[in-house]
Amino acid sequence: MNARKWIVASVVVSAIAAQTRGVADDGAVQPIQTTTDTTRVATTEQVTSTGWPTDSYEPFPANQLSLQAFGTYATRDREGFRADQGGGGLGLTYFFLRYVGIGTDTYIEEWKWPYRVNGSAILRLPLPEQFSKLAVYGFGGGGREFKDIPQYTWHGGGGLEYKFSRHLGIFADAREVFPDKTANYTLVRGGVSFGF
Repeated sequence: MNARKWIVASVVVSAIAAQTRGVADDGAVQPIQTTTDTTRVATTEQVTSTGWPTDSYEPFPANQLSLQAFGTYATRDREGFRADQGGGGLGLTYFFLRYVGIGTDTYIEEWKWPYRVNGSAILRLPLPEQFSKLAVYGFGGGGREFKDIPQYTWHGGGGLEYKFSRHLGIFADAREVFPDKTANYTLVRGGVSFGF
């Protein structure tokens, strides 16, 4: 009985061993090659991003300082009398937010040392998509004239700015000026802006 159990056990072990390896004719043991099927699943993700493409630029960024050089047309001179005065000026603007900034400017009607300075709060609205290089803006503030008739002034107005690049643009605006000692007048400016 024990011999019979031993023979059955040997046959079972031999059958198991034959399944896990092959035996060559010369008695060398060779591995059995097995094939398994693997299924791979490919997924596609679509990513949508908003904002400016990397090959483009943001024409109206936050934290931008700009220098402005402009020509002017005023309906009155600095003394509040004569009409139709031309001149020029310089300004600085700084937008600490994309939509909110501050500015200062000075302009002259005759080519002497500037005799007035103005400060403004500016609200800017860049236009969407196909007009993205164009912005409308409104501003208001006050100033001081130091020569001829020293006086304080208040002003409010609006304009447009077009950017060729992040650092170069053109602008045009108009403001109504309210001096405290002379008659009110309208000032129109047009010029270039250089962003830093």
